[in-house]
This record gives sequence, C-alpha cells and structure tokens, in this order.
Amino acid sequence: MQKNTLVLAIIVVVILITASAMVLTSLFRPASATVFSVTTDRDLYHSNDVMMMKILVNSTGFTTDTSLKIEGITDTYGQTRLSHSMNANLTPGPNIFLYDYHLPSCSKCSGLDPGNYPINVTLVKNGTAISNLSVTVHLEQ
Repeated sequence: MQKNTLVLAIIVVVILITASAMVLTSLFRPASATVFSVTTDRDLYHSNDVMMMKILVNSTGFTTDTSLKIEGITDTYGQTRLSHSMNANLTPGPNIFLYDYHLPSCSKCSGLDPGNYPINVTLVKNGTAISNLSVTVHLEQ
C-alpha cells in the first residue's frame, strides 16, 4: 500500500514539474505575431469613395514596439497614394485594426487609371518586418 502511494506521489510530482516547466517556457519565449487577414468592405471603388479596411493580427503573447504599415495604390507617376503607419501593441489572441482611406476625388486627375491595385500590410517589430499580407482592390472612375 505504501509502495503504491509512493509511486503515485512520484508521478504527481513529475507531472507538476513538467507542467511548471511548460508554463515557464511559454512565459519567457518571445511572442510571435502574424497578419492573419486583410479585408476591405468592397472589391470595387470609385473616385471619392472611402475604403474601409479590417486587419486581423494573431499574437501568441503581449507585444510592444510593434506597428502596422499599410501601403499601396501607386499612381502612374510612381507615387504611393496610400501610405499609413499605426501603433499595434498586441495582446494574446486575435487583434483587430480598422483603417479608413479616402480615395482621391478624381482618380484620373490623380494618375490612377482603372485597374487592380495591391495594398500591402506589414507588421513591424523594432524596425524589422515580421509578417506581411496583401489585398487587391479594383479602381474605376
């Protein structure tokens, strides 16, 4: 009987040590994060429209010194019309960021011909890109 109790006590101690090691490892491991999805409220936009973007970032832990860079819609003159950066201090799990972009009042005058335009979203930590995802929108007059 005492032998069974001793074996059971050893098993419980081993389980507790293993569980504690797993918790401590996860606490001291640097958090990672990924841009999981980038969506817009529509696929087609016209002059003077407001494009509403929703960006979902998944994080394994708390992350500071992180930002989201949103860039795209390059005109015929080579200028990037959409260029925005926002702070993105992350919490564990899904993090949602919303951004509205007002398109120029005259697409043709602004050098934006009808067509498809990529928008890149980059997650940056301490100046280094750690995740990137793109979405494509179609512009018409």
